[in-house]
Amino acid sequence: FIRFKLSKRMVDDFIRPTLLVGLFKPPEELSALVVMELLYYYALAHQDSFDVRWIKNGTVADSLILPMANMLQEEHDLNVMGGCRVGEIALEQTTDDKLSASTVKYTKDGTEHEIKNVDGIILALGCQGMQSVVRASPDLAALPTFSKAASLKGIDVISTRIWFDKVVPTRTPANVFSRFSELRGSGGTFFMLDQLQGDSPELWGEEDGTPRGSVVAADFYNSGALMSMSDEAIVKTLTDELLPSAVPKFKDAKVIDSWVGKYAGTVSWFSPGSYSSRPPLEGA
Repeated sequence: FIRFKLSKRMVDDFIRPTLLVGLFKPPEELSALVVMELLYYYALAHQDSFDVRWIKNGTVADSLILPMANMLQEEHDLNVMGGCRVGEIALEQTTDDKLSASTVKYTKDGTEHEIKNVDGIILALGCQGMQSVVRASPDLAALPTFSKAASLKGIDVISTRIWFDKVVPTRTPANVFSRFSELRGSGGTFFMLDQLQGDSPELWGEEDGTPRGSVVAADFYNSGALMSMSDEAIVKTLTDELLPSAVPKFKDAKVIDSWVGKYAGTVSWFSPGSYSSRPPLEGA
């Protein structure tokens, strides 16, 4: 970017924070093609198209996945097997000398099961899931498409949610942390859920009642340097340093409850040169 005459301030104040929260890595660790795609769609073409939504109550599993699974079973006569971990996928050669999936082994409740005469398989996996399946499947590991896909690395992410005792007004409900030393090289965002979801009681795990204060969802991307910190230290960094630096009125708010989730290597890393290793969307 600097070679193309963008100022260092533009790179540090806009490009770098945007990429850290959009692709979860700084520009020097990202594919140039993916960077340009993100800057166009995210920063230029759709600045006002904010489409992130949070579930008001329950979890993703019981509010989204379970109803979808029930619909597939009831309306389309499919069998959705939850709680299963895929192991080996075996291949066989067809009459036209092509390879086709024949058997899938999976584990449920500590017991291994097997499905034979498989018609087809769609792999919807993150990098860690792909590594696990290919490692357990010699037939897949022998194919460059899958061995390359299993070589791709992931990015560490930390997600937090913090409940405060009072409402903290902010200029916008969606916000980005930029150039704070406390980030330790990571990107950061915080979203005011009480503003985005109408300050509903469900944010507090209640069906009715008066909401008590702001609820903040704060996330860190490329968070390897923060992963070793305790949950309490991460929340303290947010409430004592980052949030008050962004919005001073956070200094007057007290934490009622908090939650921290750490996800090592779970997000796709579009690193330079990774295009040739990414799995195809069509049949492999």
